[in-house]
Amino acid sequence: MTSENAKIGFIGFGEVAYHFSQRLKEEGVKLILAYDKAVSESPYREIIHRRSSEAQVELTSSLEELLKRSELVISSVWGHVALNVAREAAHFMRKNQVYADLNNSAPSAKEKGAEAIEAQGGRFADIALFALAYKPGQKSLLLVSGNGAEQVKAALGQYRAIDVEVVRGKAGRATTIKALTKIYFLCYQALSLELALSARTAGIELDIIEPLLVRSTSTLPREKELVFWLIRAGLQAERKSVEILENLEAMKEWGIEPIMMEAAMKRFRLAAEYKLKDYFKGELLPLQEYGKMLDAIDEIGREKNIPLK
Repeated sequence: MTSENAKIGFIGFGEVAYHFSQRLKEEGVKLILAYDKAVSESPYREIIHRRSSEAQVELTSSLEELLKRSELVISSVWGHVALNVAREAAHFMRKNQVYADLNNSAPSAKEKGAEAIEAQGGRFADIALFALAYKPGQKSLLLVSGNGAEQVKAALGQYRAIDVEVVRGKAGRATTIKALTKIYFLCYQALSLELALSARTAGIELDIIEPLLVRSTSTLPREKELVFWLIRAGLQAERKSVEILENLEAMKEWGIEPIMMEAAMKRFRLAAEYKLKDYFKGELLPLQEYGKMLDAIDEIGREKNIPLK
């Protein structure tokens, strides 16, 4: 369990832990600890000591000391080592002590980390970090799942600089949600770059294109844009897979490799196999009924033996 002004310990003291600590200290957290094995290595030694001094964070000499002196332990390390760190920390966990993992690792790694921590009587919280407060007045946004989620919300949600939203379910669920949003954001960024390079080569300024991109959804709430395009991607897939060929030729003429556009064509062609336009008799679904289209994909896939991919 955690107290109202919990003693917080960070495993790893990189950029995320540093900014978290600054905001927490500004709001009156009395004791923040950190352990980072890189403190013995140059050039990280100087950076870690400088940041810990600026954020008023006490460095511990070992992982064991950090676990013994902390109520809420937050792992902030490289994603590929997060599971090993959790397994090592599990040896020093007290009953009901909370271990929160905010690393960018796979959902399965969070699940296995939870198993290691819970086997020693601890509680595990899977944290998905969606926004980090770099400056005073900004807010961090955390989605949290696992059997330690409510304790994390009680410990961190009381501070103005942190919004904590609990996602019901086991460890790995919050990270799964973040992984799904990254499909959108990362592909959108790559597509934006491909568009900008194409526009530059074609001699068209982006400020001409920008207002045209949002006109179709200008009357919709922002959170409904996803299902607006989802429905059109599914029900108009066959037409779009043909239309895209002209764009591919244009991009090649401009000397831009159409990486994202070729991927889009492949996805449209796969979606076209379901013939959703025929299934729904050419009618576009209302936005709130997008689930019917996904159900149809499952149904048609089973009937026609089309593998979901």
